[in-house]
Amino acid sequence: MRKPLLLFLPKRMMVLALPLMLSLCSYAATVTSQLSVNMKTDKACYIPGQTVTFVAEGNIPSSTKVRYRHGSHVLLVQDFSEVAKSKQWTWLPPSTDYQGYLVELYTEGSGVENILGTIAVDVSSNWKRFPRYGFVADFDNYSSTVDKNANIKSEMAYLNRLHINGVQFQDWQWMHHRPVKLNGDGSLTQWYTDISNRWVGVEYVKNYIATQHAYGMKSIFYNLCFGAWKDAANDGVKSQWALMKKDGNGNYYQDYHGLPSSWASNIYLQVPGNGDWQQYMVERNKEVYGNFDFDDFQIDQLGYRGTVYDANHQKVDLPSGYGSFIDAMKQAHPEKSLIMNAVSGYGTEQIVNKNVDFCYNEVWGNGNGYGGAPEDLFANLYDIIATNDRLSDHQHPTVFAAYINYDKADNGGSGDHMVNTPGALLTDAVMFALGGSHLEMGDHMLTREYFPAAPLAMSDELKTALVRYYDFLTAYQNWLRGVSSKAAYSAHVSVNGNTVKAWPPQANSIVTFAKTVGNSDVVHFLNFSNTSDLSWRDLNGTRQKPTRKDNLAVTIQTNRKVSKLWVASPDSHAGAVQELSFEQIGNQLTFTLPSLEYWTMVVMEGESQVYLTGEAVKKDGYGAYDLSQAIPLNKASGSNVYKTTVYLKGNELFKFTDGRDWGYCKSYCSEYENYQFNSHIQLAHLSTFGNDYKFCVPESGYYDITINLDSMRIVVKKADPMAIEGVTADVAANKDHAPWYSLAGDRAPNPHKGIYQMPIMNGETTGQYGLPVATCGASRYALSDKSSFGGSFGIVQITI
Repeated sequence: MRKPLLLFLPKRMMVLALPLMLSLCSYAATVTSQLSVNMKTDKACYIPGQTVTFVAEGNIPSSTKVRYRHGSHVLLVQDFSEVAKSKQWTWLPPSTDYQGYLVELYTEGSGVENILGTIAVDVSSNWKRFPRYGFVADFDNYSSTVDKNANIKSEMAYLNRLHINGVQFQDWQWMHHRPVKLNGDGSLTQWYTDISNRWVGVEYVKNYIATQHAYGMKSIFYNLCFGAWKDAANDGVKSQWALMKKDGNGNYYQDYHGLPSSWASNIYLQVPGNGDWQQYMVERNKEVYGNFDFDDFQIDQLGYRGTVYDANHQKVDLPSGYGSFIDAMKQAHPEKSLIMNAVSGYGTEQIVNKNVDFCYNEVWGNGNGYGGAPEDLFANLYDIIATNDRLSDHQHPTVFAAYINYDKADNGGSGDHMVNTPGALLTDAVMFALGGSHLEMGDHMLTREYFPAAPLAMSDELKTALVRYYDFLTAYQNWLRGVSSKAAYSAHVSVNGNTVKAWPPQANSIVTFAKTVGNSDVVHFLNFSNTSDLSWRDLNGTRQKPTRKDNLAVTIQTNRKVSKLWVASPDSHAGAVQELSFEQIGNQLTFTLPSLEYWTMVVMEGESQVYLTGEAVKKDGYGAYDLSQAIPLNKASGSNVYKTTVYLKGNELFKFTDGRDWGYCKSYCSEYENYQFNSHIQLAHLSTFGNDYKFCVPESGYYDITINLDSMRIVVKKADPMAIEGVTADVAANKDHAPWYSLAGDRAPNPHKGIYQMPIMNGETTGQYGLPVATCGASRYALSDKSSFGGSFGIVQITI
């Protein structure tokens, strides 16, 4: 079915350059909060079409309203008393996939909104898009001295409140090479001991899985890719599979991971790329999936092992073996998802492939990390994300396994035995602002790589703050995590009376990190103003709470004409949006930031459009980069995807902007100079900062262009040669037809889909209706009245 769409633009337009542009936000309510209401949902995440059930606890005034937001956009407002029965109610979110929402309970009066409580909602069909990873590691009832099933219920309720959508089962297995313990008749052994001689009850493993699935979470079992216990030969593990090392005397021995002598065994390593070992583990995983309802497999390694060999004393490339192991596990169980740990980045290039669902980085403090920054510095976290984006073709988000307060946790009897709240919150603030997430929460907060260890407890203050932070991570996931690191840029920001530095962090400064997200610029303010410690580890738990700053006078340089400015913070009003008044004079945007404790996010919304400009689409007699003549792309509904079909001149340059005023618009450019698309190369990444590099095509013709501002990718390929029969321009009462011309001036007697010029005769009657007309079969479309064109050319876009 043909669907002609005609977009009519004049060839000549008058543009006035205004030296002073003043813009004010039309609405900015005062927001306060009295967070007296706790809210819960029945699931951690929802697939499109599922209904959300809410429960509120606390004192709720009769005038309370319920508001549902996506970012600053209000979807719906309801009177709480009309929708809630016994403080419980339901909501059916929009069907759009991979969206985050914030639901607020509030009262209002005299221009003031008072937030009572908030909660986030994630609507995503697959958890891998926005993973929020947790863990479990205790499966014992301690000889019936604890009610383990009650503990499972309460632990998972808290993880559900954090919107944890995937849970890793650590040290749940019997032996690494035989994770499932079976009786002689093939039935499950109901109790067994793990490598540290802890008891594991099968009933509790299964109850955890069932409870997680009821909350919409995924359950992921853990195991090494190359581990076996001593005497594994008795279970069919062959000596020919062993991973070997060589001592100073030239003697070979099997590599192993040493463990305390009181434990059941050391872990003896195998060659992960050995096909027979892989098949052995495929059979073991069949036993896992056949007896437990696990969804995914979390694969582990041990980092760099030095020079290693196989049983024939040939050197082994461990990273290649990791990639091979991943592929073998996926081929054996294609319906199951895989995740693999890149310990300190080791093997990342081979691990981050199409068969893992996201990037998982266990980070430490060993030497240099990515980009030259030491691994324990905050700066390295972004370098890890950028590297993962590059290696995964910007398809995989990043999860950090990062253990804070590590030395404090190792102090034994000294200290207060509490996780340091400022250390935990600043680390999460930075990770979340950069677009990552943090594997840290189970029945305790991780401070050691041995997940069952719980040397430090969380205060009630920290538990409550984490609810706010995970609500924020979930509600604003489309501004935090749905965008490639290619959209990052260095913002020019000043704050009166304060030192401000763009990323990476510097001591005793307010640090900013900025990204372009669709039609918005997002600037994160991170409070390093009272610290010289730039390590995320807070090893000894000594980080001090940052000094809260209120009513900061902020100026941001922006190339975007801002239509709305809003802020949100997990540290203020439970993450609720605050719309702010602002002034924009030229490229200077000024406003008052209400507060900054650990982290505040500022969102500057602008025009939701993308334009094509450059020599490749230059119209005769006009400047190549006259934005009044820029060609708009068509935005797909409910997305950040823009498309057009347009005539491009061969070997001429083009790029894209988000506006038609060079004083405000931002450019979307190439990563490389004169990037050329052809029949083999049709995909590229966009950049919003750095050099003004442009794109080109090798030959003139019509091209289909698709831009995705979430992934910051562009696809340019030759348009399908589909002629549109009977498409003419009727410019006279006698039915004479005007010719069609490409934008480059080439005559097109039988036009394909694309953008064309059509001459309009000044002073003549044009068309039988007095207007220029385009005809497609039996349908006729008026172009415009001739006064709009001034006797020049009409510009017509035709798509099928």
